[in-house]
Amino acid sequence: MPRTDIEHLPNDSRIWLFGISPALDERKSSRLLERVDAFLADWNAHGQPIRSARELRDGSFLIVAVDKQAETSGCSIDRMFGTLRQLERELGVAILDANRIFIRHGDGRIDSITRADFVERGDRHTIVFDTTAERVGDIRSGAWERRAEDSWHAKLLGRIA
Repeated sequence: MPRTDIEHLPNDSRIWLFGISPALDERKSSRLLERVDAFLADWNAHGQPIRSARELRDGSFLIVAVDKQAETSGCSIDRMFGTLRQLERELGVAILDANRIFIRHGDGRIDSITRADFVERGDRHTIVFDTTAERVGDIRSGAWERRAEDSWHAKLLGRIA
């Protein structure tokens, strides 16, 4: 029961947004989604099922969402992170590494670079993805993808107020 389509959740539903690098191909995307679906089907907190959803965007972003009415616990969230750590090893990708900045190139490609590389090569016009977005509405509205000067990423550049 608890897994649903992300489109059925309200805008204020909580999300966890995970950047994946390198981007997943079709085979690895299928494998990731199978494992995430299995996890979500059994996800519970204190014995109560958690109504949740997931979406994979551009092979680079896994979005896990929970209904705003659902209660999660530290233990239930830890189990999700444990599943993602296993997937990192199995798929040979980074999912939980917070040192990466995701950017969109002018040709539309999405890439991840280290924070140090972003400081060196990024500028106020670089299109970045805010993986700290917290609500489904941030994804739907596109607010999680914007110019660095309009995001927390501006602080990394230092030369932008």
